Amino acid sequence: MEHPTPRRVAVLAGGHSGEAEVSRKSAAMVLAHMDRALFAPVLVHIDMDGWWCERPSDGQRVAVEQHTFSFAMANGDTWSPELAFVIVHGTPGEDGILQRSLESAGIPHTTASSAVMALTFHKGQTTRALREAEIHVAASAEVAPSETWDAARQHEVLAELGLPVFVKPNEAGSSLGISKVSDVTALWPAVEAARAEDGGSVLVEANLSGREFTCGVIPDGSAGLQVLPVTEIVTENEFFDYAAKYEGQSHEITPAPLDERDTAHLQSTALRVYETLRLRGMARVDMMMVPGQPAHVIEINGVPGFSEASIVPQQAAAAGLDKRALVTRLLQAATL
Repeated sequence: MEHPTPRRVAVLAGGHSGEAEVSRKSAAMVLAHMDRALFAPVLVHIDMDGWWCERPSDGQRVAVEQHTFSFAMANGDTWSPELAFVIVHGTPGEDGILQRSLESAGIPHTTASSAVMALTFHKGQTTRALREAEIHVAASAEVAPSETWDAARQHEVLAELGLPVFVKPNEAGSSLGISKVSDVTALWPAVEAARAEDGGSVLVEANLSGREFTCGVIPDGSAGLQVLPVTEIVTENEFFDYAAKYEGQSHEITPAPLDERDTAHLQSTALRVYETLRLRGMARVDMMMVPGQPAHVIEINGVPGFSEASIVPQQAAAAGLDKRALVTRLLQAATL
């Protein structure tokens, strides 16, 4: 009986943001658990030096062509991928840039479309889309890239949103550039700090006081979806910031200690967000449970962390799905 030839997979990692190191850890997990009977992966590095890989046949570093995701083999042939596993957090993997190139090249990939990724990477646009769909989000105001708020406008916004507020760059992930502001005098410095992270518009968002949870949604192995167990995020930091996420300054409880009703509510909210925004592949929805209110969505992760210690693999394990099965499922779903 003949075995099918393993499918060529480009594992895209790195990127141009402060999340590049996290991406490389996620890629290491993908490679460690990819079924070599089904897939033949090549790790493609995306960094300030360009795109490159270590050629499988001889380990030599070679350039990867950015429009076709291909490179020259030692024998003169061209290696090109049949699939792409996008694990670049931040730009260009989470904002639609890589997806546009993959779509142009006709290469199936593990994330949502370029248009959806661009939308969900922008916090303000995502908030508006969810609000229009009557999904609960925090009250907020946006500061345009060239806009300046005078003292009167700052007081007006804070009177509406209350204190404290969170100030966030609209297009940065992993809580980079986010500040918690408890005094009007700190508002504009926080806006400028957020602008320094991505140079774009800034979201000023009302504080939600409650318990923080997150829930992953993945393909179910056919043409449907599986909502994973809920995780509670407990951190001693002011909020679930970069240090809490990646430097061990948080405690994650999976499955979350909740009754069936609250668990079902969070899972159904995550699924509704996934379907409303037309996400694909693996995604994670972060939510806040404010006492006496429905769950409020606080962040969408279109390329969530995927290292050995990351939340989605934790949730999958709690659902009885090991890492190899999870990686296989994500790749197979890319072609459905």
